[in-house]
Amino acid sequence: MAKAASKTGDAYLHDMLEAARLIHSYMAGVTFEKFWNNSEKRDAVALRISVLGESASKIDRATEAILPTVPFKSIRGMRNRIAHDYGAVDFKIVWAVTQEEIGPLITALEAYFKGRQPARAKTKDGRI
Repeated sequence: MAKAASKTGDAYLHDMLEAARLIHSYMAGVTFEKFWNNSEKRDAVALRISVLGESASKIDRATEAILPTVPFKSIRGMRNRIAHDYGAVDFKIVWAVTQEEIGPLITALEAYFKGRQPARAKTKDGRI
């Protein structure tokens, strides 16, 4: 069996962006009480936070330096808590993260990718 090609740092950042967008969509307008009383929603968010943290663990220091507003260490830490000590997860903190931290994370990652898009070639008269 052929070995799969390794993913790039941008691929892991894209995985983070996708997970953050999903968390945002799962939690739009959800109160803590609704979150707490819906085990499927808690499980889905916990899984996506795990994906965020696993992908964050693959990002090198140079890329982290380019994204100073992304709390890579905290993201990895939350993933570790969920993955290794699920019974002790404080879902009030998880809910607060979904309400306060996911939006800015999406904004930072979208800005990163917007800046990374290759420029489109223009014709001689300046049209794209």
